[in-house]
Amino acid sequence: MRYPSTACLCTALLVVACGETDDNRNPQQTSAGSITAIPGITVTAPGTSETTDPGGTMSGTGTGEVTETSSANPTGSAGSEGVKFDVGEDSGGIDPNPMTGEPMGGCQKIDFLFVVDNSGSMAEEQAALAASFDGFITSIQNTVMAEDYHIMVIDTDAGNAFLQECLVLCSFFPECEGYPCNNLPQPTGCDATLGVGLTKDPSDADCGITGGHRYMVDGQPNLASTFECVAKVGTNGDGSERPMEAMVTAVGTLNNAGQCNEGFLRKDALLVVTFITDEEDDEESNGNPVGWNAALVAAKYGLEQNIVVLGLIGDPDQPNPVCTGQAEASPRLRQFAESFTYGSWGSICSPDYAPFFDAAVSVVDTACEQFEPPG
Repeated sequence: MRYPSTACLCTALLVVACGETDDNRNPQQTSAGSITAIPGITVTAPGTSETTDPGGTMSGTGTGEVTETSSANPTGSAGSEGVKFDVGEDSGGIDPNPMTGEPMGGCQKIDFLFVVDNSGSMAEEQAALAASFDGFITSIQNTVMAEDYHIMVIDTDAGNAFLQECLVLCSFFPECEGYPCNNLPQPTGCDATLGVGLTKDPSDADCGITGGHRYMVDGQPNLASTFECVAKVGTNGDGSERPMEAMVTAVGTLNNAGQCNEGFLRKDALLVVTFITDEEDDEESNGNPVGWNAALVAAKYGLEQNIVVLGLIGDPDQPNPVCTGQAEASPRLRQFAESFTYGSWGSICSPDYAPFFDAAVSVVDTACEQFEPPG
């Protein structure tokens, strides 16, 4: 939720916990079904030339642009300009069966993208996500056929939590985390870019991701603790969260050769997106649920069934809500999650996220079995 970072940090200086109390949480978890298509979407997927029509329009010309249209907005306009997303270049070929040389059935690889709100009220929710990750990924490894994983965490703004914290602390002290206040390290390049995979914690300490990537791969030492390090993205981020724009950017041109997320998104991998935020994305991110859906589908070459979307969001507008004042209703984010065949959501106010992720394992397993390699 939108609490000013300065107020949060000054409160912390008085040794008062930052964020909202949560005494009224209900252990019940709310979820919703999914629908299979969004009508009236025009998508240009990277490196494709075929047109399909699964309830909407998906056309491939290889230009790397996504334009959203709907019956209410047939021109795809947002104000006076159309909303377009770059979706990156072709991410390479598909690994064949080493025995036959033919494409293998099901998915052999999974790319996990976690989009984590780093605004002022998210400390408890980040801790719950970190606590549930080990069980989730272990269940995936024991259940799903895929054995090759990429795991990337991004936050919801293009700032630098360490610098924002220091700007406040330097009003009281001459140093911040060992740096003199008149010579603080300034974020540049990837570290100042929305949608870039995180490699450090909010204090600017390296989390130990191996391989020189901005994502974890198979063989990552201390996987659970490394994930916890990057997933606890801090609470000093911009209160104007942009989770959907960060998500779309993360799977777009940032994956191209020489770019910040190079190599994360693979052509022959199932994409599993998990987003967690206690605020509706109704004003800040570019686009709307139709366009966000189109952007992800375009990034996966027009194959919507090759995407799993999991959302942990506020549910006070739903029957029997778990959230009772701690999170904002999120109808747009709920619509986005439900727009995917393999899309679902749960309440961010649940005291334990393990049941949500336990249920998600079977969804990921089914999506992996039905995975269709791009042509």
